[in-house]
Amino acid sequence: MISLFRRIRQNLLQQNRVTQYLAYSIGEIFLVVIGILIALQINTWNETRKTRQYELKMLKELKSTLQKDRSFFSSQIPRLEHKQMAANRLLEILENKEENLDTLNKYFSDLRFDVLFQYNAGAYGSIKSGGIDKISNDSIRAKMADIYEFLIPGTEKVLKNLSDSDAIENALVEKLTSRLIITLPNGVKVIRGKITDVKIIFKEEFLHLIQLHKNNIYTTRSRIENLFPMMDELIILIEEELKIEPE
Repeated sequence: MISLFRRIRQNLLQQNRVTQYLAYSIGEIFLVVIGILIALQINTWNETRKTRQYELKMLKELKSTLQKDRSFFSSQIPRLEHKQMAANRLLEILENKEENLDTLNKYFSDLRFDVLFQYNAGAYGSIKSGGIDKISNDSIRAKMADIYEFLIPGTEKVLKNLSDSDAIENALVEKLTSRLIITLPNGVKVIRGKITDVKIIFKEEFLHLIQLHKNNIYTTRSRIENLFPMMDELIILIEEELKIEPE
């Protein structure tokens, strides 16, 4: 193609057709510029498509992570309700002066039921390391940062501070229980603290322990439930964004 253009220019010069030569040269330059612009446009389109595909991939991962974390957080609410029920039942035992050792130990054990707080920030970390600006939706970027930079870490910090009361709880449990060898249903023997004197319900330490747990239950539940609205909003925003396929 280039050799063809060169021959045409040479023929025009040899025929002393300068005006036509100049017009042709300008036309040739124009065609080259148009070709370059088209190539640049195609390259830009390809890069934009790749960026969009990457964005959608990361948003799908983030949505999946959010849904799993949301489900896990939700699973802790019944556990907290179980602990709350146990605390209330122990207060009833005290008010009614129920001196039943088996009942007392059952609800005392339920009161100390573990509640976990854990989450996966891997998807957000990948987005952040790859360039958070690659997420084109401003609302998604803002909510994502709010959740993973402030809301969840803030909740984690509050709940960690609550766990600092474990030493106080353990000291109270030591005063209220005795260590006994317990045989589990599978035949394994373990050493556990159990209440051996029903009169402990009248001790100040008994009320202190229940109060400690009730405070922790209230704070933990309110902090976890506070996560749900923003997580739900972000999931909906991502679902809407995922409907927009790459061009």
